[in-house]
Amino acid sequence: MRVTFLGTAGSMITKTRTNLAILVDEDLLIDCGEGTTQKLLSILGGLTSIDNILVSHGHADHVMGLTSLLWAMWLTDRRTKDLTITGPEYIENLVTSLLRLGYTPLDKLTFKINYNSDPNSLEHIGYRTTVHYPVNYAYLVERMGKRVCYTGDTGPCRDLVDLAKNCDLLIHEAAFPDELSDLAHMLNHSTPSDAGLVASMANAKILALFHWPSIFEGEESILINQARKTFGGEIVLAKDFDILEV
Repeated sequence: MRVTFLGTAGSMITKTRTNLAILVDEDLLIDCGEGTTQKLLSILGGLTSIDNILVSHGHADHVMGLTSLLWAMWLTDRRTKDLTITGPEYIENLVTSLLRLGYTPLDKLTFKINYNSDPNSLEHIGYRTTVHYPVNYAYLVERMGKRVCYTGDTGPCRDLVDLAKNCDLLIHEAAFPDELSDLAHMLNHSTPSDAGLVASMANAKILALFHWPSIFEGEESILINQARKTFGGEIVLAKDFDILEV
């Protein structure tokens, strides 16, 4: 399984990193922050290979790229095959509201969008609801005997440990450094040490920190060292266009 980090920034885009998006192989997109469409085009050359989009939750940094992506699928690729968008129970209202706000003529789309609020209905996909508002889905993708867990946004969460059990790769948010753990937990986010603890309790092989703050660009080792306090395995601080083969 090939995991490509398209966007890894915290809530705000930086000069080198855009908002959250992960590509699994060439057909599965997880979250779709601003800037995702351009990065997919640069990597894939087109968008027709994407069959499923998993949305963790409705915050802007995770979904604001959906409008441009769907427009590109319609106007550039002239897509005809169905697309499935999966997420919390508000997913259909969220996406259709974004499209309508942009005056998208929904009856002119050349493909059908299927909305799904039950990830268990998808083959090889598991999920848990994490500690966050609005409701956030963490996802487990299983392919060819390999397991990749993606947290979306979350505070420390036992259900996440259960979902990530024995995974090959845990992609865990680290929105705040350890010294701001009280603020992180109040806002339902995590620190590198929190992520490391989840990875350790889940017996994950590799921990990839994403959604990390821009103030640590150039000093990434600080965040890695904080995660090492609680996890002895391999740790990666994900940057845009990084690729991990699992």
